[in-house]
Amino acid sequence: MTPRKKTWKRARKPEQKAERIDAILEAAGALLDDQGLEGTGLNAIARQAGLSKPNLYVYFESREAILLQLLLKESASWAKSFKRRLDQIEKAGDVDAVATAFADSLTRRRRFCTLSASLASVFEHNVGPETVAQFKREFLAIVQPCVTALSEALPDLSDEDSSRALAMLVMSATGMWAHCHPSASVKVVLKQPEFQHVKFDFQETVSRLAACFLAGELSKP
Repeated sequence: MTPRKKTWKRARKPEQKAERIDAILEAAGALLDDQGLEGTGLNAIARQAGLSKPNLYVYFESREAILLQLLLKESASWAKSFKRRLDQIEKAGDVDAVATAFADSLTRRRRFCTLSASLASVFEHNVGPETVAQFKREFLAIVQPCVTALSEALPDLSDEDSSRALAMLVMSATGMWAHCHPSASVKVVLKQPEFQHVKFDFQETVSRLAACFLAGELSKP
C-alpha cells in the first residue's frame, strides 16, 4: 500500500482531518494484515501513512488509541454482517440457525477477531479513561442493532440477556481465532496423527460453541 496523494500539507479543514485519520487507520489495517500486531507500531504506521510520528499524536494519543479506532471501524462492518444474517432467519427460536449466523459472520473477520482478542489485555492499557469510555460507548451503539435482532431471533432472551450473551460469545470466539489460525510451524505439527484431535476449524468450532452456549442460556429458569 502506498500513502495517499494529497495537495495539502497540513490538515486544517474538518474533511482534511477526517481524510488523515482514515489514512492512519488504513495504514494500521494494512500493517495488521501483513505483519500482525507485533509489526503494527507507531513508527511503522507513520511510514505507511506517509506521515511523521509526531503527526500521529495530533490525532491519536497512542498506538493503542489508533487500534481501538480501527476496531470500531471493523466492529461496524461485522455488526452489519451479523445483523443481516440474523434478519434472514425464518423461524424464531432456531438456536442452530443463530449459531451458524454468528459463526459465518466472523469467519473472514481477521482484523476484528485479532483486535478484539487483544482489547482487554493490550489496547486498554495505554489509553486514558476518557478514551476507554468513548470506545465502549461507540462499540455498544454499534452492536445494539445486533442485540435487538438477537432478541427477535430468540424471543425467550430479554434484551439484557441478549446483550450479555453476545458479549460473551464475541469474547470467546475472537479468543479462538489465533488457535484456529496457527503459525506455519504449528500447522506442520498438527498434521501429525497424534495431534489431529487438537486441530480446530474456526467456523465449525464457533458454531458449536454458540449453539451450546445459547441453548444453555435458554434453559435457565
